Amino acid sequence: MATFQGMPTGQPLRVAYASVARTDTTAAKKFRLPRGARIVGFVLAGTASDAGTTATLSIGSTTTATEYVNALDVKTAATGSGIHLLAGVTAATDSLLTAQDNYVYAKYAETGTASTAGAWKLFVLYTDGNIALETH
Repeated sequence: MATFQGMPTGQPLRVAYASVARTDTTAAKKFRLPRGARIVGFVLAGTASDAGTTATLSIGSTTTATEYVNALDVKTAATGSGIHLLAGVTAATDSLLTAQDNYVYAKYAETGTASTAGAWKLFVLYTDGNIALETH
């Protein structure tokens, strides 16, 4: 079978999404991915925060929530508003998730004057059913 980056070609791409709010100031579980999943990337859609100084979103595989995306600026229109395929995602692509339950966490942080705007939908793109985990 032909492969690309360790995944069988023709592997269906799955998408899950969750809301991320300005109130998610501690890491919150957003997704549960199946054993054998491989994260391909993340997409963020929403409205920029109007926090006084900084506003960031972090995404990870633990309650630290920084393993995949650390402190993405969601205050500026360039990344906080509209729809964006997140660049610079670390440890995400081509990593086989081998635990039974694989959670993705997200958290929001801001400094300066408290925000009154800013809300996002976070999408995770992944494959599942990796043949490396199948028993024959």
